[in-house]
Amino acid sequence: MKKSLFSIVAVMIFVSTAFSANPLLRQKYTADPNPFVWNDRLYVYASYDNNNPTDKGYDIKFYTLMSSDDMANWTDHGEVFSVGRDLSSYNQAYAPGAAVKNNKVYLYIPNGGSGIGVVSADRPEGPFSGGKSFISSNAGNNTNVPWLFDPAGFVDSDGQGYIYFGGGPADGNPGPGSNLRVAKLNSDMMSAQFPATTITGSTRSFEAAYMHKNGSTYYFTFSQNFTNGSADIAYMTGTNPMGPFTFKGTMLPNSASGGGNNHAGVVQYKNNWYVFYHDRKLRKTNGVSSGEYRSVSVDKLEYNTDGTMKQVVATDAGPAQIKNFNPYDTVLATTMFQQSGAIKTAICSGKTPGTISNSDNASAGTAGDRCVMLTSITDGSWVRLKSVDFATGATKFVVRAASASAGGSIEIRTGSNTGTLAGTCAIGATGGITTWKDIECDISMSTGVKDYLYLVFKGSSNQFRISKYIFKASSSTSSSSSMPSSSSSSVTVPSSSSIASDISVTCNVNNLQPSYTGCNSIPRPNISCSNGTTPGAATFNVGGSAIAGWNSSGGTHEFCNPGTRAVTLSAVTCGSNSIPLNPAVSCGSFEVVAVSGSSSSSVVASSSSSVDNTPIINSGLSTSGTQLTIYYSFKGEPLGNTKPQKAGIYIVKQGNSIRKIAVR
Repeated sequence: MKKSLFSIVAVMIFVSTAFSANPLLRQKYTADPNPFVWNDRLYVYASYDNNNPTDKGYDIKFYTLMSSDDMANWTDHGEVFSVGRDLSSYNQAYAPGAAVKNNKVYLYIPNGGSGIGVVSADRPEGPFSGGKSFISSNAGNNTNVPWLFDPAGFVDSDGQGYIYFGGGPADGNPGPGSNLRVAKLNSDMMSAQFPATTITGSTRSFEAAYMHKNGSTYYFTFSQNFTNGSADIAYMTGTNPMGPFTFKGTMLPNSASGGGNNHAGVVQYKNNWYVFYHDRKLRKTNGVSSGEYRSVSVDKLEYNTDGTMKQVVATDAGPAQIKNFNPYDTVLATTMFQQSGAIKTAICSGKTPGTISNSDNASAGTAGDRCVMLTSITDGSWVRLKSVDFATGATKFVVRAASASAGGSIEIRTGSNTGTLAGTCAIGATGGITTWKDIECDISMSTGVKDYLYLVFKGSSNQFRISKYIFKASSSTSSSSSMPSSSSSSVTVPSSSSIASDISVTCNVNNLQPSYTGCNSIPRPNISCSNGTTPGAATFNVGGSAIAGWNSSGGTHEFCNPGTRAVTLSAVTCGSNSIPLNPAVSCGSFEVVAVSGSSSSSVVASSSSSVDNTPIINSGLSTSGTQLTIYYSFKGEPLGNTKPQKAGIYIVKQGNSIRKIAVR
């Protein structure tokens, strides 16, 4: 008798002593990963495979979104895209493509193999808008390939966008070597310039077109067909994003996929290169022998000195974690480094998790709904996080939970699911399984970095659900990490309770240049509000001083002293919400450099006082004539128009330029 998908999902039980990272999500099946960076965080769109037939073929109507900023702990944002809701003229959503430009995310959707559509959003989670079909099979447009699917968006360093697509069987027309295409995208990223260009020389080309750039070299990757026994991910290189390309060989052997097809996406994040792909490890673990139930994994990608790619070795361990996890930021409960039991993730709608119906588009969540939850919790099941930095220790654990009855609890343990107990948080009745309340519990978490943090659940099956949580430090100090921290960050806004509300604020300096000459007008850094509103008044700080020029959108400020400027955001208005940010959000940094031109000058680090409105701007000395030269002590005390003779470090202002000099 043919088993239903739901009986397969019901046995997705993973218990293992191996602390492996791959596959990234184990509570659902995902495939066709397309990675991209948004606001200094790494995101991946993936096909949602749970609805595929149990024997063969595909029935994909949703895309799952996952993200991480440390390459170990991954957040499952749920099924953020639904064909029926977001592109209703389509019936399928095969492998997704994505690109970021104009402060928007563009998502490219193939309708099976018969056409390609597009939607856009102000953030990766959606809501999506503008859904339309923009590539159809047409000989005049050179888009008449056997399989019009697998779109991959790419934005070059000059801002020009491209889209790669196509594929076909070994006996298709056109056949392998001429069934993949590239076209320029217009500035709206939602329309293309035709005719498309045929990518030639793509030996045994089958599907999964993808483009990335390293230095000045363009790397076009694609899946080969099975005529040679294995559908490897091969690659070609060139000096132009539209070709011609030279075939180089295999970059990811098909053994990585565990048989069947594969689909790879390459991305650079935090100075490392990674390749995402899908395999069938989870299907095997779950004891499922048939059906296209795939799972996304990731490994590190490296290059040889001659620019060729080293062949990727697919691993269970995955890449190294690049920073410690901070438990003092609000944590979505669907963030984890593995889980056990039958735990699943779902939107906070009351729908049965893991059973998203193709006929019920609303079950994918209301457009823009960011509430995701852990559910199907059973007694003894757990989730864990890796390398969690508790700094000076924690005394409180606050969790947002929904429970129909009392009696459930969460044990906070370290090391293992039976390891050191830091505390137990009782989950009382909240008024129903869809009624959410914040519950605060006392704990005693010791100091330092914990290799593994476990939330171990106790109680009857599906007695309660959790959507987010946060730890409170035993002192006002924040988590410290010996690993690199992000150059920008986000914070979720506290509501009247201890858990954050659904408005999150992100800040970064991506709109700024890496460096500026002293006393140039520098624009306000980027701010985004998750509720879709335009950020208004804001309070930025540099070196402990508020920057008044950046209070309003479009404002500028002049920094004159050379040195690195680290920027934080301590307050912002999102729509009608006036939001204090405590702790402040780190936005990143930029450099202010002196104007070159003096043989006796040498740029040195700015003083630790970080005072940007120093007396060198308002010295009281006459500055008539733009080239008047004034010298100051290193502390900013005016010394007059004559160059000092005593050895030391001085500041010199000449016209609008400021620099530091060393007198020896």
